[in-house]
Amino acid sequence: MRRIKCFLGLFVIALVMVTFASCGDKENEDDNVYGYYMTIQSQVPITLWEGDESQGTMPDGEFDIMSRTISNMKYALSTATSEHNTRAVNDAAAIRACDDIYNDYATAYADEKGNTVCFVKIIRSRLVNGIAMDSYTLKTYHFWMIKENPPDNSGNGNLEKPKILEGVDLGLSVLWANCNLGAQAVDDFGGHYAWGDPTGKLWSGDGITLDRETNTYSWDTPNYGGNMPPEDISGTELDVVTANWGDGWRLPTLAEAKELCEQCQWILCNRGDIKWYEVIGPNGNSIIIKLAGYYGDDISNRFHAGPYKTNEIGYYWTSSICHNYHYADTHSYGFDSSVRTAWLFKCNSSEGDLTGKYMFDYDLRALHFSIRAVHDKE
Repeated sequence: MRRIKCFLGLFVIALVMVTFASCGDKENEDDNVYGYYMTIQSQVPITLWEGDESQGTMPDGEFDIMSRTISNMKYALSTATSEHNTRAVNDAAAIRACDDIYNDYATAYADEKGNTVCFVKIIRSRLVNGIAMDSYTLKTYHFWMIKENPPDNSGNGNLEKPKILEGVDLGLSVLWANCNLGAQAVDDFGGHYAWGDPTGKLWSGDGITLDRETNTYSWDTPNYGGNMPPEDISGTELDVVTANWGDGWRLPTLAEAKELCEQCQWILCNRGDIKWYEVIGPNGNSIIIKLAGYYGDDISNRFHAGPYKTNEIGYYWTSSICHNYHYADTHSYGFDSSVRTAWLFKCNSSEGDLTGKYMFDYDLRALHFSIRAVHDKE
């Protein structure tokens, strides 16, 4: 992402009219005919692309990301409303179409927001003989200046090996890192990563779709280990820890994670609204496990929604594949038999201290969870 700066200046107001939905000939229109348009208030110069939105970057690109997003919303709004003819259906289609575009912008820079510099309103108007009457704001979208030098996405943190990194001997078979992948301090959340993505930057879930009628995912991508991933990726070319930290650091296997969860004490700690677990090993040494939440999927079939439940729950990937297909109905969605999930361990603050509790689950490899690395003992 290139550096973006904010031009604060004359407040600019633009009005963009969008194709109205039609319910028959205009001479037969009544009070139940509605149309939609978009208004824009901006403190920065933006240029809307009037042609094919797939052309990409807007001209005069100081705020080209914002401009492209608003242009795509405008295009999606006109497309969605042209296919329906009732107010309820139109309203839902208009907002859903704009949400799908806006959420890409909003979630990608969740941790990199500057000052709000632009407001976009979706307006519904009742049409009487082709004239817009009784305008009503359905929703307002806020756009902001992106801070300088943002990361590639909001969830990958800083993948460089941190200066504070240490391997802590808890009296287990391996050393455990004292901080999360993507963190630069022991008490940072760090990043959130998909399983089997050595770059730490795959974010959209392209090639993975969810059939909402059957509630099952289908898989058509070589990413995240592909349709038939290796049984275990610890220390391999698919291991994001190995790829970015090197020096023997790697994802923990399921067996190593079970040692951490089953042989250590998990004590819930808090300071105000900030919660974490102190994990005390058999030898008395300890590490801190953060409740960094997770990035999941949403109704748009994207995999960067969130973060959810920060300071409430921590989800941590292991390197191991799971084959428990028959338990899929315990999730809020299912998996078809060709989609292999991966094991994770979880810590839920609502359960208090976790010592002696079962802490394992499995999930879709394209979702984004925390990672705590391990290192073999010398």
